[in-house]
Amino acid sequence: MRNALTALACLLFAPALAAADQMLEVEHADVVRLQASASTVIIGNPAIADAVIHDRRTLIVTGRLFGRTNIIALDRQGRVIFSEDFVVGPSTSGQLVLQRGTARTTMTCTPNCAASPTVGDDTEAFDTLTGQQSARIGLAGEATAITEDSQSPRRLEGGNE
Repeated sequence: MRNALTALACLLFAPALAAADQMLEVEHADVVRLQASASTVIIGNPAIADAVIHDRRTLIVTGRLFGRTNIIALDRQGRVIFSEDFVVGPSTSGQLVLQRGTARTTMTCTPNCAASPTVGDDTEAFDTLTGQQSARIGLAGEATAITEDSQSPRRLEGGNE
């Protein structure tokens, strides 16, 4: 009887608790306005979400991986001014999942479809695509490198210009 009552309580109250969670899509950011000025932000699991203080009353929260974590903001005196649970889930708008046997490939179709590596996709395709994306980001970073002494792109030493 006790187990039945516990199960009934979970069924009745779980939807209310889940509704209080803030939902966030993976690889998307959201703005959280605070009631007071924040001095410190604590993230339960930084692998799930990240939070940055934009200004003292604005947090930028970014979903990193699927899962659930909490974010707490403290004022200068160490008082809690914000405490929320965040559930990070997949972005489904404009996405197509191609399933070939056990191999899954996620594509983003806005308006043309292109592979968009997502956790759970086929390992070989995922590793290839993320490797290509990392190389592209690295090249873009090199191309826009700025020296500390100037605001112009860095010139390559000994190369033809």
